[in-house]
Amino acid sequence: MNSMDERERLIAVALGTDPPDLAIRGGNLLNVHTHEIYPADVLVKGNRIAAVGEEIGRNAGSPVVIDAAGQILSPAFIDPHIHLESSAVTLAEYARVTVPRGVSTVAEDPHEIANVLGVDGFKLFFEEARQLPIRLFLRVPGRVPGISPKIETSGGEITLEQTKELLDWEAAVCLAGDINPALILNRDPVQLEKIAYAMQLRKTVSGQSPGLSGGTLNAYIAAGPEDSHVSEDTREVLDIVRHGLRALITHRQDFFRAEDYRELASLLSSRRIDTRMLCFCSDDVFPHVLLGQGSIDARIRLAIQAGVDPVTAIQMATINVADFLRLDRDLGSITPGKIADIAILDDLQAVKVGKVVHNGRLVAEKGELLQNPAKFLYPAWAKNTMHLNRRAAAEDFPLHASFPSGSVQARVIQIGMPKMEVVQPLEVREGKVLPDPERDILSIAVLDRHTGSGRIGRGFVRGIGIRDGAIASSVSHDAHNLFVIGTDFESMAAAANRLAEIGGGHVAVRGREVIAQVELPVAGLISEEPIEEVADKFSRFERLLIEEMGCKVDGPLYFLNFVCLPNIPHLGITDQGLINTDTMQLIDPILPSNYTQED
Repeated sequence: MNSMDERERLIAVALGTDPPDLAIRGGNLLNVHTHEIYPADVLVKGNRIAAVGEEIGRNAGSPVVIDAAGQILSPAFIDPHIHLESSAVTLAEYARVTVPRGVSTVAEDPHEIANVLGVDGFKLFFEEARQLPIRLFLRVPGRVPGISPKIETSGGEITLEQTKELLDWEAAVCLAGDINPALILNRDPVQLEKIAYAMQLRKTVSGQSPGLSGGTLNAYIAAGPEDSHVSEDTREVLDIVRHGLRALITHRQDFFRAEDYRELASLLSSRRIDTRMLCFCSDDVFPHVLLGQGSIDARIRLAIQAGVDPVTAIQMATINVADFLRLDRDLGSITPGKIADIAILDDLQAVKVGKVVHNGRLVAEKGELLQNPAKFLYPAWAKNTMHLNRRAAAEDFPLHASFPSGSVQARVIQIGMPKMEVVQPLEVREGKVLPDPERDILSIAVLDRHTGSGRIGRGFVRGIGIRDGAIASSVSHDAHNLFVIGTDFESMAAAANRLAEIGGGHVAVRGREVIAQVELPVAGLISEEPIEEVADKFSRFERLLIEEMGCKVDGPLYFLNFVCLPNIPHLGITDQGLINTDTMQLIDPILPSNYTQED
């Protein structure tokens, strides 16, 4: 990739003694080093840029010439933080959507599939990547499983030694940081050893600092993390950047919304803040959002619409990312010696991409890949992941009181960011503690789908709003056990059983009949269908939840992903039971001192 012979060929092309393999003529170069746009041609030899300048090598000849008159030549975009599993499609389908939008390189943190299938699961992504016009880097998962097996059952594990082996991969660019920051603040020796090893290799140490400030933020950064992707607003972005953390800015329903982008644009303008420490990332993007809006291009577009200077916005998706991941020797700018990854823009303001050059070859034009890759076949073992000990029955789901009728005081998970505990009275009938859909209090259960143990954690949740039926899913960060939420136990059993039958995904039941499903058979997370079909199923599923089942959450599948998660405050629920996420202790969903028995 970077041999002396290759460098000699680049020298020969630059000096005009050898012809380039590809010439891009007549474009306007967006220079991310100097914040300029000016006329320039680009000459490519092999997969690297040999020369850049106005009217260069016009007489040298080239077998391939791209006429870029009137267009902007931008470095192709780099996404420093994605979870492919959240897009619910194969890497080939992901590339088919993102590469024509200018994305040439992504850094994947596969801790979702690793929690189901371990290292062997995410190795499949890298096998698939070999035939695709996209560069895939590895964010080595920071911790799999995310919490102790005494609290949650996971299907995969990455040991300390495996973590070190993965960091030694050529494709590994960082130790990923999607972990509870308490591990670092409490000086967990295993986590600190992982950080030390990554730093020894001069690999980036990624992290997340949700709401940390003052002494805790200082302590966290001093331990080694170099970025955070969970800043809720511009104030938090500015605070972490002042302390030396890169801010990876995404756009989600729960934080960094359009108004935050507008505030960021105002801050950059009024205070003249240096933007070198700001990058864009996609993180989690659902298939219908990816297809409709894009990934990194959508973040750039949103920033420009909010008032961020277009060249600055492009820097935040190119050279800033390359610097952050220590890839700037090869990627991030259109300059001699760099790999030829170039997005040719028809419209800079709208981030409308006309053509994409990846690794020195024209690979996309007019929103389409020029050559669709052969279908990658995922093996049967990657699809056989719903390991329940038997079919679910209605009697599996209720919590029981010690008396036949009356009421109890129950701890209920109030969904949101953060998830809060609310104590509510619930009726006991025939010894069972019942949900109360009229007050939007639903039953929730988590079933171990990895080991066939038969373990079920039970509790209650408020804030979803469905009036009749149940929702089941195998997409539940981080362990991705089967969870089911419902108004009655019979519907919950029907939903759980259907989900197991289809190999995972999402199922909606009303009146004990399946009314919608999204099949995600690869690890219970990913579909092998075209993204258009998967996106349509996601959209229809969400629309049905809202319009027909009464769900009152905007974008419900996104929020349902995190209802159970025991790694974010303040409550979670696993196959082991209800978790106080601040203490990482199991707690009783029923307050034992508040039983009221009817005579």
